Amino acid sequence: MNEKIQKIIDIEWEMFQQVDNIGGRADCQDDKETFYIMRRSQYENWSQEMIGIYFDYLSRCATDGRNLVTEKYARMMAYTDPQYYDKYLRDHLPAVPLSNYPLIGRIVDQMMTWEEALAARYPHLAGSSRPIRSDQDKYGFTSMETYARGELETYPRELLLAYLCHIDVLLARGQSMSENILSTMTGLYGYDSIEETEKAGRWTENM
Repeated sequence: MNEKIQKIIDIEWEMFQQVDNIGGRADCQDDKETFYIMRRSQYENWSQEMIGIYFDYLSRCATDGRNLVTEKYARMMAYTDPQYYDKYLRDHLPAVPLSNYPLIGRIVDQMMTWEEALAARYPHLAGSSRPIRSDQDKYGFTSMETYARGELETYPRELLLAYLCHIDVLLARGQSMSENILSTMTGLYGYDSIEETEKAGRWTENM
């Protein structure tokens, strides 16, 4: 595995340990194996350019005392609990440049299109995962769309642009990043293929 990917996951895990949940420490904060698989599956399907940009940015944030994982979960609450977000969180988070939002929107739109196509092909896996769209958000069970927006809002513009370039490359190849991530993930869980995992009817939600 790419050494930078390992370092990224290690830094994120340490940040994850510092997340202060409203209802107390979450069980997933003690599940390093699942965290590792979920994050590795994502990063192994990024371009080397994306990995390099994110590694440098994440490392700087860690040195500066910024916890991007805490920020990610806080930003999700702008969609799942906007009143709480406005009252307690908004003023404590770095502002997202307005020019980033169109980039985030384009990334989210394509990722959710891929996720919906994947769910149609593998309904058992989809049924045991997060809901896809934000209008399906439930308390304590955030949709893929809201999760993606929260995470993308922590990224620098340089990474968002590299992300869009990578999406364009995949589209030109007729590939789906969501399917590639799922394939990597099923392999890390010990399955030979997505189809085998679908037959087993097992899945674990994203971290």
